[in-house]
Amino acid sequence: MKFKKKLVSRIKELREENNMNQQELADLVGVSRQTIYYMEKGSYNPSLTLSFKIAEIFNETIEDIFYYQPEIRDILGNKTLDETIEITKKTGISLDKIAKLKEINDEQLTERFTKSELAKLSQALGMKFEDLFLEDK
Repeated sequence: MKFKKKLVSRIKELREENNMNQQELADLVGVSRQTIYYMEKGSYNPSLTLSFKIAEIFNETIEDIFYYQPEIRDILGNKTLDETIEITKKTGISLDKIAKLKEINDEQLTERFTKSELAKLSQALGMKFEDLFLEDK
């Protein structure tokens, strides 16, 4: 099994480090301020051309700005401790084991979790299994 991943970026972090607002970055790369906003929010994936322009502005590689992150990391990261404890009660999975999901890779996922545990976790999060995990083919 593997984590389902989404593309995330460090655009906001880099922009703020360079004391730049969204409009200034937008003007430099030739897009609207809204495009920058949606990229920072993670709901817009830029073209390769735009990615290269952004990388050039910040003097970074594309790989240092854009990377894949498991969907579940954001979901668990936004849960309060009380919500996470409730998830442990619903799933029977320890709090420590759930917390490790934020740190492990695909290989470790298969070693540490059964499909049944991941299915229970998905259900406890109110998600479909296939929205969080991919089965090996």
